[in-house]
Amino acid sequence: MKKNKKKKLVAAALLALLAAGAGTFAWINSQDQRINRVKTAAIKDGSVSVEELWNPKPIVPGTDATKEVAVTNSGNTPVFVRVSYEEVLNYLTEKGAVTNRTEGWKKSATPAMSDDVPVEFDGEKYTVAGSGYTDVTGKVKDSQGAALPTGVKVYAKGSVTKDPVTGDENTTFSYSAFFEYSSGKFQAMTTDISVKSGNTVGSSAEDWEFVMNKAEYSVYKGGYSNNVANWAASTLEGASAEATAAKASLLGSAGKKYDVDYDYKATSLGLTSIPAAAPATAAEQIPTASSDKKGVQADKAALGISGIHIEYGTDMTVTTALANNKWAYNKEDGYFYFTSPINSGATTPHLLKKLVFTNAIGTEYTNATYDLIVKMEAIQATKEALIDTTGWSLQGADGSETKTITEYLAGQAAS
Repeated sequence: MKKNKKKKLVAAALLALLAAGAGTFAWINSQDQRINRVKTAAIKDGSVSVEELWNPKPIVPGTDATKEVAVTNSGNTPVFVRVSYEEVLNYLTEKGAVTNRTEGWKKSATPAMSDDVPVEFDGEKYTVAGSGYTDVTGKVKDSQGAALPTGVKVYAKGSVTKDPVTGDENTTFSYSAFFEYSSGKFQAMTTDISVKSGNTVGSSAEDWEFVMNKAEYSVYKGGYSNNVANWAASTLEGASAEATAAKASLLGSAGKKYDVDYDYKATSLGLTSIPAAAPATAAEQIPTASSDKKGVQADKAALGISGIHIEYGTDMTVTTALANNKWAYNKEDGYFYFTSPINSGATTPHLLKKLVFTNAIGTEYTNATYDLIVKMEAIQATKEALIDTTGWSLQGADGSETKTITEYLAGQAAS
C-alpha cells in the first residue's frame, strides 16, 4: 500500500511539472463594462469593477453630462487594468432632413428600421384647455370641398375688426394643423389654410368656414441607421459567440447591464456583421494631456461631424513619458492602460470626467441615441499574465507602444 501511494505522488508531481513546462496557466482575470446612453456596465465576474458617477442628459449643443469613470479592486491581490470603448450611434438615415409626402404616417404591420419616421409635433400645445385655440376641424374642407382625411386636426383662433373711419373689415387669425397618427401622438404637417366665409364682425374662428389648399405630411425618410465602433479587441471571454468572433465584449450580444436593456446583435442593428476592432488613431480622438477633450469615433464616421467629446481626467500621460499611477492610451490596440498595479481596496484616478456635446452638433443629430460602452479588463499583476495567451497576450515589437507599456508594467509586477 505504501509503495502504491508513493507511485501516485510521483505521478502527480510529474504531471504538475509537465503542465508548468507547457506554459498552461490560469491567470486571475476580470472584466467589466458600463453602457452610458444619451439621447438628442459591468460584468462583475471577479472582484475588479468599473465605478462611475453617470448623470445622463439630452444631447444639446454647448452642454455636458457628468461621467466619472474609475476602476476599483475589491479583491485581495494586485491587478493590472486596461479600459476601452465600444460605441453604438443610432441616427436618422437622412441625418435630420425632412421629407413631405401626401399621406399621413401609419405604423407598418411589420415595422422595419428603414421605415419612414413621422416628424413629431407638439399637438397638445393647441388641444389643451386654455390654449386659446379652438378645434375647427369640422369647418375645414379641402380644395375640392371634401372633408379632411381622418386624423387631420385643425385648431384656430381669430377675430374680425372694423375700421371706424374707412369701414373696412380686417380678419386676423392663426392656426395649426397636424395629423394624429395614434392617440395623443401627432405628426407635423405643411399646410395652407384660408378663411372661406363666416368671418363677420363679432364672430370668432369657430363660426367660420375654411379651405385647406395644401396638405403634406412630414417624415424622416428612410428611418434609422446604426454605426458601431469597437476601439479594442477583447482578449478575455466575450458575451456571446458573435461578440467573441468580433473580438468585442458587448457588441454582437443582447441583454441587460446595470438596469440598461441593450440589443447590439448585428441583425438588430441592421448590419451584416459586427466590425472588427479599430483603435482610434486620429489626433482629435487621442488624449495627450490631463483634462483633454477628445472626440469619439461613431459620430465622425456616420455623420462627418465630431460633436460628442470625452473630457478626460487629470491623471493622463503618453507612452513616451510613462509615470506611475497614470492612464496612457495605446493607439496600437485601442486600450487605456493604468500604469501601476491596483492594490487590494484601491481605486484608480478617473479616466473620464464628462461627455461634452459641442457646438458642432446640428440637425444631423436629430432623434439620435448614443451609447458609450466602457469596457474594462483586469489581470493578475504578474509579468507572465501580461504576455501569456490566457492573459493579455501583449507581444509588441521592439520600439512599439505595446512593448513600451508591457515593459513598464512588468517592471512593477509581482515577482
